Amino acid sequence: MTGDPGQPERDDLTDSQRQFSQVAEAYRQSPTHADPVSLARFLALAELRPNHRVLDVATGTGNVALAAAPQVAEVVGLDITAPMLEQAKQLAAEREIRNVTFVRGDAEQLPFPASSFDRVLVRSAPHHFNQLITALSEAFRVLRPGGVFAVSDCSPPPVVRDWLEVVEIGRDPSHFRSRALEEWRALLSSLGFTVEHAERIEQEKDILAWFDLAKVPDKRKRQLLDYYESAPQAVRGQLLAQWREGRLYHRYWHALIRARRPIQPPP
Repeated sequence: MTGDPGQPERDDLTDSQRQFSQVAEAYRQSPTHADPVSLARFLALAELRPNHRVLDVATGTGNVALAAAPQVAEVVGLDITAPMLEQAKQLAAEREIRNVTFVRGDAEQLPFPASSFDRVLVRSAPHHFNQLITALSEAFRVLRPGGVFAVSDCSPPPVVRDWLEVVEIGRDPSHFRSRALEEWRALLSSLGFTVEHAERIEQEKDILAWFDLAKVPDKRKRQLLDYYESAPQAVRGQLLAQWREGRLYHRYWHALIRARRPIQPPP
């Protein structure tokens, strides 16, 4: 395992589909992704209303889409990976949720007309997007004027971000880049969004469970754990990593952001 956080050229859509096809069932059962407290906080940020039409981009196994469905008129869940969508459809059927439609498609080329959704949501996915600006531009395009784009994604502070990228890519080759909160603000503003809320949420993560969710091979897992041992002091001070009862834990961060498409374009 190298300490160089540089990212080689890859076919990211192929990587994403390969990675998530093999872990689709595990993600359906993931307590982190289905955590009701985290989902409720995210949906509260989005300010959903009963008449809203909602798009959940990179829906995965449908956690956000299915949680939003009782609060709105209609939800469309979009994902590039067919096995993830199959899991989402099964969950919708089991829960008898009928106002959700799941569509296979690319976040960077949304198959919807302009101004067709009141809300666009994306949770725990933008770090996989090779062309994030394109995906954000697409979210802006399909939002109705006055509509809200809500995003939650991994967002470590700058002092640790580049170091942690090596772990992220080693764990999941479809990871492209985490963005610091400051980067999110600048990107969204540059595309015409008005950023109304932006905060970094801190949590403690069970790293071995995180590796297992992505089915990290044992050899690579050992390499990643060795990499932790070489972390510089500034990174150690942010991670606060510790072993407890044979498990490794450290701090992990998510951005929680609400941005709005203005009703009137700027002059």
